[in-house]
Amino acid sequence: MAAAAPSQAAVLWPVAEIALVGVLFFAVLTVKRGWRGAALIRRAGERIKAWVLAAPATAALWVFLALHSLTLGELTSEVRTEVLRTHSTNLTQLAEHPVSALLGSALWIEIPDLPMVALLAFCVLAPVERWLGTFRTMCVFFFGHVMATLITAGVLTALLRVESERYEARGFGSVIDVGISYGSLCVAGLLTYRVRRLPLRILVMAALAAGVVASGAFFEDYTAFGHNTALVLGFLLRPVAAPAMARSAARAAAPPPGADGPDGEGDAGGPRKEELSGSA
Repeated sequence: MAAAAPSQAAVLWPVAEIALVGVLFFAVLTVKRGWRGAALIRRAGERIKAWVLAAPATAALWVFLALHSLTLGELTSEVRTEVLRTHSTNLTQLAEHPVSALLGSALWIEIPDLPMVALLAFCVLAPVERWLGTFRTMCVFFFGHVMATLITAGVLTALLRVESERYEARGFGSVIDVGISYGSLCVAGLLTYRVRRLPLRILVMAALAAGVVASGAFFEDYTAFGHNTALVLGFLLRPVAAPAMARSAARAAAPPPGADGPDGEGDAGGPRKEELSGSA
């Protein structure tokens, strides 16, 4: 039996990895030798370091996803499909391995999804982590991922019982459903409370909800339902953001440093000019 020809991805990804290692090596050598562009590379490295320190959980999650997606790129199509199906939150995996399916499914994506994951990390997860802190952000992320998955699975199970002939052929027991979209959309819903003005916040919520609903045209109906569910869950988590909202409101209401106090005598917390100069 003739061996199967390697896929184009299996040939290109090792080349891409070698090229990436070469670029990183050249960047390190440039900084070490002080060649042209060393200052630019150093500044870029400092910004990346600052971003990672400000949002460590987001950075770690992105690294996990990138490593897993690159690992999938090295596998054959059949093995890659089986790995993703094993870590999916389909009805079979949820029934047989609920914990590993619920948690592991958020750590696997395919390589074409990396740009979208990077966009969600920079525009949603990292800003919320800087705003609410790492612990709360990760709690919200996994809460949205788990709850949206369970609600969607419950709806699918009910549909299979009520209209089994219509939905059994869809293969809900073995579909591939992985990624961070549920958790990220829950976090995105919570991020809308960063907008202090209520009318503008409602407008942002409506625009975000409309975008998520419209994106359903590009996904399976059960995935689109999960996206909408996750976003609504994020909208309902206002109490999680309440302390941060109160701090933001207090900072906005506080007078700027050096502003005149109520008696026009300067900052109440500092010494007055007459006290510094002494009496005449």
